[in-house]
Amino acid sequence: MTALQPRRMTDQVVRVLRERIVAGALAAGRRIDINEIAAELGVSQTPVREAILQLEALGLVTRQPYRGSVVAGIDPNRLEEVTALRIDLEGRATLLGVPRLSEADVDRMRELHAALAAYDRAHRDEAARRSDGFNRLNREFHGVVYAAADSPTLLRIIGVLQDEADRMRLRVDMRRPTAEAFHAQILDACERRDPQAACEATRRHLLESYLAIRGASQPPETGMLADVIRDSRMETKR
Repeated sequence: MTALQPRRMTDQVVRVLRERIVAGALAAGRRIDINEIAAELGVSQTPVREAILQLEALGLVTRQPYRGSVVAGIDPNRLEEVTALRIDLEGRATLLGVPRLSEADVDRMRELHAALAAYDRAHRDEAARRSDGFNRLNREFHGVVYAAADSPTLLRIIGVLQDEADRMRLRVDMRRPTAEAFHAQILDACERRDPQAACEATRRHLLESYLAIRGASQPPETGMLADVIRDSRMETKR
């Protein structure tokens, strides 16, 4: 691996470790060896320690007695809470972002939509271990809209929630028969600069992903997710 550049070294270490954790290359319970990471990335121990502290704050790393820093476990019971927050915040980011999209932004979304469709066709029958590629393309597709919202704090919170959802999704052997259709709806709404239509499609997309992971046909009738669905006036009949 090419040694990292000194500039913003801690941020680069955070990015590398975060990607590995979310993709499952660093599995839950895996001890993070500071010396090993520093040697591999060609940096001193200091930026690695600082990166681990940031990852702890994001909930991706935890400290255990006698073991030190380890990759945090995955709690499927948090999926409902994570989905509720994503529906609320990503819907909000879509409402803000769509009116600010440039033609270059929409062109990039078209490219990513085509890449997602091609990836899904190529890997349709493969196990969930290959869906990390889908996750990356999916996040970039939606990220074009969220970045246009021009709200760094909102974008950062959304990223943390996406990390949790992606880690859960990678452990489930699920198919994504509706993803392409929702992406097409979102892209169409963005091309027309219709924030409400894009928001509704995004929120429904997130809900369908939740149902697929849960293997359920209907969302819960009580709790945070049910409240968000009601407040957002989302249609839940399938």
